[in-house]
Amino acid sequence: MKKVHIVAHTHWDREWYFSDNEAFIQFSYHMDEVIYALENKELDYYYLDGQLSILDDYLKVYPNQEATLKKLVEVNKLFIGPWYTQMDEFVVAGESVVKNLQIGIEMSKRLGGHTSLGYLPDSFGQGKDMPKIYNGFGIEDAVFWRGMPNEVTKSREFYWTAEDGSKVLTINIRNGYYAGVALVEGELYQKKEILDIVSQDSATDVVTLPVGGDQRAVDRNLKEIIQEVNEQFGKEYTIEESNYPHIFNLLRKQTKNLPTVQGEFMSGSVSKIHRSIYSSRYDLKQLNDKVENRLIFQLEPLMLMADDLGIPFKRELLDYIWKLLLKNHAHDSIGGCNTDKTNEMILARYKEADQLSYSTVDYLVRKISESIAEIKPNDLILFNTLPYKRCDPYIVEVSTKLKHIKLFDDNHQELEHQILSSEKVYAGEVRRLERDYDEAKYYYIHKISFIKETDPLAYTIVTIEEQAELVHNKMITNERAVVENEAYKLSFSDGQFCILDKRQEKTYENCLYVEESGDEGDTYDYSPAYHDKVHHLNFDTSNVVVQTGPFLSTMTLKGSWSLPKDLQSRKEEQLNAKVNYTFVVTLSKESKRIDMKLKIDNQVLDHRMRLVVKTPVKSQVSYADTLFGIVERKNQDPHIHDWKKLGWKEEPTEIYPMIHYSTIHDATTSWTILSRGIKEYQVIDSDLYITLFRGVGFLGRPELLRRPGDASGNQYRYIPTPDSQLLGELEMDISLIISEVFDPVMVQKEYQLYSNESPYYQIQTLNRFTNPIQYFQSNKVDQLNGLNTLIDLSDSNLVYSALELSRDQKWVQIRLYNPSLASSVENEKIMLKNKSNIHFVDLNGNTIETLGKLHEIQLGKFKPGEIKTVAIERTQ
Repeated sequence: MKKVHIVAHTHWDREWYFSDNEAFIQFSYHMDEVIYALENKELDYYYLDGQLSILDDYLKVYPNQEATLKKLVEVNKLFIGPWYTQMDEFVVAGESVVKNLQIGIEMSKRLGGHTSLGYLPDSFGQGKDMPKIYNGFGIEDAVFWRGMPNEVTKSREFYWTAEDGSKVLTINIRNGYYAGVALVEGELYQKKEILDIVSQDSATDVVTLPVGGDQRAVDRNLKEIIQEVNEQFGKEYTIEESNYPHIFNLLRKQTKNLPTVQGEFMSGSVSKIHRSIYSSRYDLKQLNDKVENRLIFQLEPLMLMADDLGIPFKRELLDYIWKLLLKNHAHDSIGGCNTDKTNEMILARYKEADQLSYSTVDYLVRKISESIAEIKPNDLILFNTLPYKRCDPYIVEVSTKLKHIKLFDDNHQELEHQILSSEKVYAGEVRRLERDYDEAKYYYIHKISFIKETDPLAYTIVTIEEQAELVHNKMITNERAVVENEAYKLSFSDGQFCILDKRQEKTYENCLYVEESGDEGDTYDYSPAYHDKVHHLNFDTSNVVVQTGPFLSTMTLKGSWSLPKDLQSRKEEQLNAKVNYTFVVTLSKESKRIDMKLKIDNQVLDHRMRLVVKTPVKSQVSYADTLFGIVERKNQDPHIHDWKKLGWKEEPTEIYPMIHYSTIHDATTSWTILSRGIKEYQVIDSDLYITLFRGVGFLGRPELLRRPGDASGNQYRYIPTPDSQLLGELEMDISLIISEVFDPVMVQKEYQLYSNESPYYQIQTLNRFTNPIQYFQSNKVDQLNGLNTLIDLSDSNLVYSALELSRDQKWVQIRLYNPSLASSVENEKIMLKNKSNIHFVDLNGNTIETLGKLHEIQLGKFKPGEIKTVAIERTQ
């Protein structure tokens, strides 16, 4: 006889086709019902969706309820955490997932403790690195619904492993987190039917049946239902109220015959997985990447540097910004599958997090710079917040009274520089007529590029000397449509690009173009138009300007494409809309990358645009980065032709997510695309198709070519989303690396350099608007301390993931991982400036191993995919 464990719960979407404000009103009253039901024994247990953000919002309005909630948690009636938000697993950074759990667990402690469960019931697929992240927080159990392929295992219970050996005992609630609603609302035969279904594939006699759903009210008659079902079907099943910790304790006693599975799960065989949501509302994902990278690679390391120097680390401020971002990482929020009203609120949070994070950077670089004892007017202070030496060209703006300048390093050796642009600007009070301006109050803003080697996690000073005569290197306009550096020579002719890879001595003709096609899908899924027309867009009508210099060379193409303005025009094959574009290709001195920026003025409805990179690679698989590693994916799904016959929920189109990059390679060459906010790619034959953006007009549509059946989101009505058409100006940043072999460590390092421009500050009073808070007065620090966090990972064979301050602020933590799927990394070490106490800690900062007081940290062997966090005690 099987025992069916009923888990009373709610799944609380923060926002969706409703706003978080609207959902909050429901939640305010919902919590009254939860508390009443638990205190009056209408329910024995209740699981509050595994996320703390909803309670965080609730307790700001109802702080008097904290003691009540804490009591219910402590007596194991109310189960909370461990997440801050129910996050997506495919398009946010690994460090965002770590912060999500760190903040969620810390808040749970205040409320009586968290449920140690990797609970993500509705995320659109499961990332391959989740077992090692869970284990990194001491979590050994997991529950999810979407993504599990039928053919991997039929058992609902299994061990899910990662390549480093991490594993979690997992329950796949294959019929959804709402399956148990049939037990409450169904007829007697339907109650029996759901018991049969959930028991059928259970490998043990411990069967899980969640009773709850989206924003579902408390089922106050659950005990009566359980009693009725036990009376009716007691010969086959025993049913009882239960909770996940109890279920997993029982399940662990019956694990002998459970299967073990490994990898990511993004199959539409049993549930919709939305294998193209990665390109929905590109504008939101782009802003997420911008803020996320700034927080991880710039702000927290800079706050640590500032704290060493004597400017206090503001943990509360950093957490506040992270919470804004994490609220946007809920699976619907980051997915973009929401109403326009909801997406406006998501955009507002991104803007708030953006402004708070860049203003903190601006404040700290100014505070530090102005407090340096030997600083002089016109000095330029450059900050490196990465643990590598920076040798790539800086691009900065400086303000001077005179028109010409020279740069000098700290040894007063002149630094060659390149003027990218100069502008004469007025510093006095504005007047109606420009002729009334005082000529003496004009100054110059120069955008310049130069190279100045900067140590890891440090700052350096460049002296600017103003000159009356011309002394600089200007950008030279070149009539030939050719740019080159040490690695590449890129030429443009007859609308086509040709790339010469100088290192491999290979030439690639006609290797870049844009593809445009119709999109009759919705905010969840791309789907081809019923009457589609695919356009192959070259740049043959472009006006071309080439500028070259010692540090940067650019090729700028401006033109327009004629396209159908909507689906009806596409059907009629009319080209009645113009999309203006500017495409800029930049080669930097000694760079491995070809940097590209595409700006377009989108005036077309319901379409998709992709950059196509034609490569010579012969391979059946592609690669992309994951939360803490890489993943190999097939370029053609084995069920692409029989998915309908098998009854799948959507077509398994080989459209895949990437966090920062995607790669195809073979034995002779490797081609990698990096992006700032683009999250989707596909490989067709040998070519990389990078989804720049797509525009659609409805939250959900029924009967898509790629996804038959009901509309997603809300199947009962069309919900227009005109903002999701993304009309107007859009800007996409991508970069191409061609190399002999695929080196994921090199690629991630290049991505970090590419996506993080170094902060800088000039000591000057001419321009009081270099940033929005520059106008405010600021006091200097009386005396700066020395920098303590000096480490150098320039030659490391590991990926640097984060530099963070422990929650108790006593330890600096450096997180590294081995991205390889098969190879171990050994003999890695970190040299410290000062001898310090060293621990290995888990992802939540708990000590795993004490190494003692060391100058040199031997990191030991990194298994494939393994993450390690080193904690260095701070010196006072």
